[in-house]
Amino acid sequence: MFNADLALSVTMTAISTIISVVMLPVNLLIYSKLTFNDDVLAVIDWTSLFVALSVVIGAIVLGLFCSAKIHSFKFNVFANRLGNIAGIALVIFSATMSNTGGGDARIWNRDWKFYVGVSLPCVGGLLVSNVLTTALKLKKPERVTVAIECCYQNVGIATSVALTMFDGNNLAEAMGVPLYYGILEAVILGVYCLVCWKCNWTKAPSNAPICHVITTSYEVFVIEKKDLESVEVTLCTSDENDETLAENGDTIFSYFQMSDVNDLLGLHGKKESSGMVEEEELYQRSIAHFQG
Repeated sequence: MFNADLALSVTMTAISTIISVVMLPVNLLIYSKLTFNDDVLAVIDWTSLFVALSVVIGAIVLGLFCSAKIHSFKFNVFANRLGNIAGIALVIFSATMSNTGGGDARIWNRDWKFYVGVSLPCVGGLLVSNVLTTALKLKKPERVTVAIECCYQNVGIATSVALTMFDGNNLAEAMGVPLYYGILEAVILGVYCLVCWKCNWTKAPSNAPICHVITTSYEVFVIEKKDLESVEVTLCTSDENDETLAENGDTIFSYFQMSDVNDLLGLHGKKESSGMVEEEELYQRSIAHFQG
């Protein structure tokens, strides 16, 4: 939404999700034995757990496959917006499930240790990631991406795990963790992204209206604009001898021709435009005219 490095974000999400296939069961074994008796391990629906992980991994693979096979910038923009809608729906679902119990199970009736303990990974991850990425001299959009990926955890997996492990009041209490963490990370990272955007750490212009920044994928815009402006340089295919050679056979000069890449791609299926480039240029002209 705030136009950091999208490709790096997808890569980090894919790697962390694949690693979670091993690390999540290991963490469940460790914390379950420390918190409950050994009987809780016997009631865990491991099949449902791995199905939940498979769904997440499958979604990533399907998204990458569609992006590679569907030659349309319009599809890229649509998929990005659909993902944002799915994220909002997940927050609403978690909020509903976490407040189905009564008494102390409700999110606003927890002990102070709950709020502090759940918030520490988010705050600590944000601080550590910024220190490390700055020390490693990553590009500023990459620093923002790493910070977001370290803090913005997949509450969908946590929600799936809670649904498979608990029921009743225990389920409502467990669902409060991904709900509270999801709200916390949204607020903290929202402020962080706003600051980074205004400090020109993202790919969105700092002088653009916030509503325009959130609804526009500037990474897709830049790639699509480069695609429209690209040219292909090839050897001239003329019947005449367009190449002059020296006595030793080296080329002195040769004629080349330049073609629009989109014309060449048209032979194999032109990538559909999203209309974003035209809309953005029209928007910029309108802003310039208004300011003038």
